[in-house]
Amino acid sequence: METPFLLAADIDGTLLGDEAGEASLKALVESRPRQVYLALITGRSLATITPLIQAGRLPQPNYICADVGTELYDCYDPQNELGRRYAARASEHWSLETIYRLGVGKGVTIQDFPDGQPHYQAGFYWDGKAETLQAFRQRLAGLPGCFVLPSYDYYIDVLPASMGKGQAALFLQQVLGLDRQHVVVAGDTGNDSPMFETGLPGIVPANALDELKRVAVQPWHYHSPHPAGRGVLDGLQHFGLIDSTFAASDAGALK
Repeated sequence: METPFLLAADIDGTLLGDEAGEASLKALVESRPRQVYLALITGRSLATITPLIQAGRLPQPNYICADVGTELYDCYDPQNELGRRYAARASEHWSLETIYRLGVGKGVTIQDFPDGQPHYQAGFYWDGKAETLQAFRQRLAGLPGCFVLPSYDYYIDVLPASMGKGQAALFLQQVLGLDRQHVVVAGDTGNDSPMFETGLPGIVPANALDELKRVAVQPWHYHSPHPAGRGVLDGLQHFGLIDSTFAASDAGALK
């Protein structure tokens, strides 16, 4: 019997973005339900993730960590007890109103959330200038328990320090009782960087942005020569979690 492992992965540009890789990843997860735990850890809202699963582009996950890893859903528990436990980690001092009031300034405006304002994610647009980001950090410096996460030289997210993509992966590791070598993270942009700062094995597909590649420089970070889903499969093989024949037998994913 194969050893169970958790794949905690971003969606766009990581699991999606490569047709052959999408098909093979879906085949992997569906063929090995006792081995592969899948957590989708993404900046997307739940409302935009569900249609991708229903359309068959993504396999059915065990967990969804939406809104930059601040909202956790246990897909097999209608009561979502795990999500409530995760939400309880937020500081009692968390205040979206205060963050938005202090955060807006020169080069920084409030982000629009078409699906509604997340509970634990304050979002901003910014002009990509280093001095703008520095000034933003200074304005929020006095707030306890906040984590500032820039990405794409365009977005700034402010999250509870106890939440986010990296904290979600570690939380699920603890819940599942897995050792570190059986929890693998995967991402392609700067807002995935907290997952690569956890000490967990990480997969960086070839299409990843430099803002993540600059962070993912540890020996336990694998930079695949393949893009998106093929890169994730290649990484799982690299870490010895799936055998090297899987991709070849499922749509030739690494060709």
